Amino acid sequence: MVKRRWRGLAYALIVVAAIVLFLYWQNNSLSISRYVLSFEKLPKGFDGYRIVQISDMHGKTFGYQNTTLAKTVNELKPDVLLVTGDMLSSTVNDGGAFLNFLDHIDKTYPIYMCLGNHEQIVRWINSNGNMTIDYKEFIKNIEARGVKLLDNEKVTLEHGGDTISLEGLTLELYHYSRRDLQNNDDNLLLKEAYIEQVLDKPAKGFNLLLAHNPAYFKQYEAWGADLVLSGHVHGGVIQVPFKGGLLSPEHVFFPEYDAGLFELEQSKMIVNRGLGSSQQVNFRLFNMPDISFIELKKAGG
Repeated sequence: MVKRRWRGLAYALIVVAAIVLFLYWQNNSLSISRYVLSFEKLPKGFDGYRIVQISDMHGKTFGYQNTTLAKTVNELKPDVLLVTGDMLSSTVNDGGAFLNFLDHIDKTYPIYMCLGNHEQIVRWINSNGNMTIDYKEFIKNIEARGVKLLDNEKVTLEHGGDTISLEGLTLELYHYSRRDLQNNDDNLLLKEAYIEQVLDKPAKGFNLLLAHNPAYFKQYEAWGADLVLSGHVHGGVIQVPFKGGLLSPEHVFFPEYDAGLFELEQSKMIVNRGLGSSQQVNFRLFNMPDISFIELKKAGG
């Protein structure tokens, strides 16, 4: 009888240890989501163009000073690294993780970044006198390491003798309000006119849009984005089999755009699952930290 009890306890400890190890692996191992995307509008010079996207770091590190993350990105040999926001948290001074990452990546490819809601919250707090996290210093530090911030700005990318337009959209913080409430004020929702106001009309040719919040894919498509890169949702925290991500940062269950590839008319959107976790739900399940590797193809080329 005593032996059975000890055996049962041993089995229970093995099960607990296995669960702990599984959760550690789920939250601390990198996965690479690979996409090959074809577009008729893509210029021939960008056929085979390699994009790496990261998002939502929130102070997360992989290896000493984020060297493992940097090595993984470098080995993908991107033509460009695109960062879709929340590289720090608004409640914890953890932006050093992103700076460490930048210190260890190759300088052979350009880096562009749009703002997430956490950077915007820090900027708003700073404007009201609280300097626990210094937004201007953070931006100064990332720019010194080669990052070009696209805060409602656009640039032209050149490759193979052709060009495409890259835009970084900064949503207002009220654009992150919940959209599942029946009495939600329609004035809080993103409108195509807002995008035109801050970014102007889309450029002729191919338009690649960085927009932290994927909830407005329909508006991005209507504005004229051919490819949208987003994050924000952290893959829904828990990926429920056959159902998708469980929870968005706005506490919306099973958000429409949780992770992966979405298509609307001729437009496509990649929602990166992010690298770190939110302060509210500090774990991930069936939803490993994510790097997006995207290869562009000229349709019919």
